[in-house]
Amino acid sequence: MSWNSVIGQRRVKELLRRTIENGQIPHAYLFHGIEGAGQDAAAFEFARVLNCERQALEACETCSSCKKSELLSHPNINLIFRLPVGKGETKDDSPFEKLSDEQMSDVREQLSQKAGNPYHEISVPKANFIKINSIREIRRAASMSSFERGKKVFIVCDAEHMNAESGNSLLKTLEEPPANTILILTTSQKSKLLTTILSRCQPVQFDPVEESDLRDALVAKDGVEVAQAAIVARLANGSYKVARELLARDWIQERQEAVDFLRIILSAQRINLSMAIERLSSLHDRNSLERWLKVLQSWVRDALVVRESGSAGFVDTATDAAVDNFVKKFPRANLLSALDAVDRHIALLSKNVYIPLVLTNLAIDLKNHLAETST
Repeated sequence: MSWNSVIGQRRVKELLRRTIENGQIPHAYLFHGIEGAGQDAAAFEFARVLNCERQALEACETCSSCKKSELLSHPNINLIFRLPVGKGETKDDSPFEKLSDEQMSDVREQLSQKAGNPYHEISVPKANFIKINSIREIRRAASMSSFERGKKVFIVCDAEHMNAESGNSLLKTLEEPPANTILILTTSQKSKLLTTILSRCQPVQFDPVEESDLRDALVAKDGVEVAQAAIVARLANGSYKVARELLARDWIQERQEAVDFLRIILSAQRINLSMAIERLSSLHDRNSLERWLKVLQSWVRDALVVRESGSAGFVDTATDAAVDNFVKKFPRANLLSALDAVDRHIALLSKNVYIPLVLTNLAIDLKNHLAETST
């Protein structure tokens, strides 16, 4: 790994380099942004640079410290993440003490995947939240002597999964930070963290990864062909995690389903629309429906690109005929309003609005926008 392991995020990487250069490193950071923007990857690399024996702005990748960091086995770099509760576990036990052999095997496997791909989301069975034991372990581990030079870095991955006890325990640590220790909280849901925690961390906002950076990463890291990588990068909406998930799914089929949904909306066949909404509601939970709505939104965006720039601005040759036909049939559809409508209904999903109601209202809005003439 190196700073190149962080996809895009030039502004963030430059900010962290300057911080290392001037030596004024805060005791606590909050790396926040959309899921898959690279918060964990940047936290790992920042920690590795701080512990590199060369003590420069880039990790040398060859010293003993860098090699340990790459395997996530450096004693100065500690990950805190969701863990299951062990049998008979109490708050005074260490976070791993009461876990079974099978659970520890799951943990080791997840850490191995995280070391190989810092964008991997650690997911251990029956691990629903970050335990108070894990947060308490920060102060205990920080107080222990280390034979390694550098700084002790504790990375709380997906910090929004702390429960109330964990959050309050972390707050105490933030109020009295251990010496020579840096805490980095990563999250894609900043609003779920205590305001008192937010106020004690230096925020670093991660932007959605630029489409060109995602495309290049998919080609270089995942061996995806350029044309396919370009399509997936556009559908991923700035998230490398989502891009990789799309590669594992039949996204071409999902694109076709989005086209079929639009056709039904514009056909005025209420029975077919009702059946389509019922089917989508049964197939998707809120997270997967959000992904599907973004696929639909991407198709509408393609229509806008073709209308404004012609087919030369469109890269999806598999479905360009459908886009061209739509643009010809609805040359003055209000596509910008349609895109905004999808955005609004995606936001409703996070507010636990009834899924069939979200899809029904979206269908009404899309028909109004796509069948009208824009001014």
